[in-house]
Amino acid sequence: MTCGAIELDPAFGCLEIINKSANSMPQDLATAFSEVNSGLLGATYVPIWIVGRQLVNGWNYYLICDQIRSTRDSKTSVVNMVINIPPAQNDGTTLPAKIVEIIDEADLSEDLRVIFESTTKLLMGASYKPLAYVGKQVVHGMNYYFICEARGIYPNAVPYAVMMCINDMNGTSSIVSITPITKEETTPTSFLGKPLGEWP
Repeated sequence: MTCGAIELDPAFGCLEIINKSANSMPQDLATAFSEVNSGLLGATYVPIWIVGRQLVNGWNYYLICDQIRSTRDSKTSVVNMVINIPPAQNDGTTLPAKIVEIIDEADLSEDLRVIFESTTKLLMGASYKPLAYVGKQVVHGMNYYFICEARGIYPNAVPYAVMMCINDMNGTSSIVSITPITKEETTPTSFLGKPLGEWP
């Protein structure tokens, strides 16, 4: 599947792209998010961005979240959470929402892993961990898009979510852009080449 000139990864190809700040969370998702997180032990989750949703026995929503672990140092990470909201039953009742998956590091193919690691290891000041491979686009070689956790290389650095674009041309890769993903609708950031918050 393609989205404009972007060939989406199969995991994202079936998604209806929402691409909005968690501040704009629809009521059904806000209720489901609160329900599934109320019973969790060991960590709390704060939604940052709604990537999209997929029709799978109701709706699977893909969210980028801050994960705050219940430890002495309250370590924070950025994760990709998938929540399922089941459809209404024949009698009008609904089953409870549930967490399908919490992805703290994407399982990349060998080719993508080599491109990602060989490029990001040259960066200074921060480390990057892929949470999702979004897709690719032919631009003077190939542009690859990843949602990542970024973390400054200094004590007690607070991680944050970014969209990273890596260009690979004949085996030579370089960073095209690293764009923060935040809860603020007004932040001038982009996703798949469009301003965040302006995806149709």
